[in-house]
Amino acid sequence: MRSFEKIAIRLLSITLLLSIYSHVYSQSDTVEFISNSDKRLCPLNNGPLTASQTSSLDISGPADKIWFASYSINGGPAETMNEGLGISTGIFTFEISFPNVSNKLKTFTVRIEKAWLEDGTPLPITEEERSRDITVYPLMNPNVQTYENKVKTSSEGDYTIIVGMYSLYSGELPLGAEQISYQTEIIDAYKYVNIRIKWQAEAGITTFKSIEKTGFGCNSDTIYSPIELKNEFSLDLGEDKHICSGETVTLTPTIDLKSEYAYSWSTGESTQSIEVTKSGLYTLTVTDLRDNQQVTDQVQVTVHDAPSIDISDVVLMDGNPINVSAQKEGCTYLWSTGETTPEIEITTPGDYSVMITSEYGCTNSKSFTVKDQSAFFTLNLPNIVHMCAQEIVTLSPYMDIEQEYTYIWSTGSTEREIEVDSEGIYTLTATDPNGYSQTASSQIFYHSKPIVNLGEDFILWDGESKQLDAQNTGASYLWNTLETSQIITVNTGGDFWVNVIDEYGCANADTIFVDYKDGHKFQIELGDDKSICQGDSVLIVPQIIGHPVYPLTYNWINQTHSEAEIYLKEEGDYTLEVTDNIGNKESAQIHITTRPLPVVDLGEDIIDYPNIQYELVADVDKVSYNWSTSEISKSITIEKTGTYWVEVINESQCSARDSIYIKFLNDYPFVGLPKAFSPNGDSHNDILYVRGIDIDKIKLLIYNRTGKKMFETSDVNQGWDGTYDGQLQAMDSYYYSLDITYTNGVSISKSGKFTLLR
Repeated sequence: MRSFEKIAIRLLSITLLLSIYSHVYSQSDTVEFISNSDKRLCPLNNGPLTASQTSSLDISGPADKIWFASYSINGGPAETMNEGLGISTGIFTFEISFPNVSNKLKTFTVRIEKAWLEDGTPLPITEEERSRDITVYPLMNPNVQTYENKVKTSSEGDYTIIVGMYSLYSGELPLGAEQISYQTEIIDAYKYVNIRIKWQAEAGITTFKSIEKTGFGCNSDTIYSPIELKNEFSLDLGEDKHICSGETVTLTPTIDLKSEYAYSWSTGESTQSIEVTKSGLYTLTVTDLRDNQQVTDQVQVTVHDAPSIDISDVVLMDGNPINVSAQKEGCTYLWSTGETTPEIEITTPGDYSVMITSEYGCTNSKSFTVKDQSAFFTLNLPNIVHMCAQEIVTLSPYMDIEQEYTYIWSTGSTEREIEVDSEGIYTLTATDPNGYSQTASSQIFYHSKPIVNLGEDFILWDGESKQLDAQNTGASYLWNTLETSQIITVNTGGDFWVNVIDEYGCANADTIFVDYKDGHKFQIELGDDKSICQGDSVLIVPQIIGHPVYPLTYNWINQTHSEAEIYLKEEGDYTLEVTDNIGNKESAQIHITTRPLPVVDLGEDIIDYPNIQYELVADVDKVSYNWSTSEISKSITIEKTGTYWVEVINESQCSARDSIYIKFLNDYPFVGLPKAFSPNGDSHNDILYVRGIDIDKIKLLIYNRTGKKMFETSDVNQGWDGTYDGQLQAMDSYYYSLDITYTNGVSISKSGKFTLLR
């Protein structure tokens, strides 16, 4: 169908629609939106208005009058529809552009603010249909990670495209290329799409396209990734090299395609780079191990000697100017006079020097002295010498005429040279064979070495950095990082040292170790492993070292505990896992060892003991004893009614205590309960009975640890079988109250505890 026919049909459809709307709404002057619902729109992609979309909205009003209406977006300034020209139809369609550059879902509320007729008469607006919400999804941009943009034809390569967690990825490969694998993984709320591509066999420049389709069904911009396909890799050793004698040049090839290569140099070496100190033609053959393709390149290395300088150490003049030449072909010159010519004219005696540089940058220098033949000898010593602590300097005079001299130093030495190790002024008088004397002095200053202190070793957590300050402002510095500033910033681990040289040439150094916690943002310290006595507990308070992002989440592994601090009382290994607010996770472990308690048993309480003395024995060895009587022996003898206790402490410093009540009732037999019984059905000690003689009546009550009554009897022949309501009770300590009436009518009461064993 031709385009104008499509347009005609579309116009006819619109006319019919308007006719229908006019018939439906012409009878009402009410203004309202007539679209059925709110809209959700995808943003435009690959368009000039990136991340925006245009939507049309239908509004109804009087069909037989000219009317006006204004609208606002998200409460902004109101705008009049149809550019303020008025609306003469019962249905009006207007379009609005909704930009969304927020990278988030964005909702626009379009609201009819006012409606009126041409004469200003207000028109009613239906409140339920007064506004519409237009939601525009964010425009996504798939991220193609850094990749090799030059590859060999028919080779395979791995590529990673990052899209949203809930997005779909689609790619378009150039003709002849093949996707041979496709995998995805979710990392930190993003989907990583890993694809492997086998490229076509034809060389040339091509692209592959990446498009992200979000969970809302919206397409992203198309990402074009250029790829250059080559049949052969290129090898380049660069331009020919020129170095000076004693220098080294490193030969390193440049290869334009990434692959696995083997290297073969004409020197026999098989490393990627080699160091060269001699002249010669160096050849490198590189083999691509994936397809055995070989490429060869050569480079010429030439070693040049520094230019020679033919000037004597001492040049004589007879009072007239002289010319001194250092000329060498292809060289440049710099004299101590500032001149740059091959030859200079000298008019006065003195010290001179020249530096010559060849066309290849090789330099040589020469110092010489120009003297007038009529002058006497001169004597020179360094005027001021700055020395560092504990150094020794040799003072050696300079005389411009070589002949025999006699010497006398202020130290009394008559040698030509002396060694000096302390501050002071040292004077030398030298005399020639004709008796002419010259005197010169040197002042020696000694200086302490600079104090260099980089501080204590420290820890850097992943992503941190710290400045190291060598102090000694104004000195010169050389770090093992080759930096020369007073302060450097470190963001890696290892040993760092600095050599500091002050203004007097005195040097000192210091070293610091930086422990870099790669991949760790912080560290958990639980302290040393703990050893506690059985039944005790220890409070573990973790310390966080480093810089986590708070708040922190604590998780004690295999423990129902999510607080930082924890009381531990059982033996074993305990692991704490801490996660900061951005997901960094670290853990630490501590071991708890429980030491056994000593067992001490003084026996059952004794209410009716007939003698006037009783020996209490703490029947446990290798412990220390502490009785309630302040005695520290293993046993004690008592003579008075009362409660007595003993505390024993073993080698592990764990303690246990037991007590006993003894009441002396002369001539009355003992009545009481055993210290323990074992209702396990073996017919041995299964029932707990009251034991004794001359018993007329009893009343026995038994309670558990919480005070609940387990058993009661007034029958001396009835014992407790360890059950309550038919259920055998747990192994534990239980308590009793016993009232006894003897056959002679005397009554006593006693209480105590016993143990139910299994």
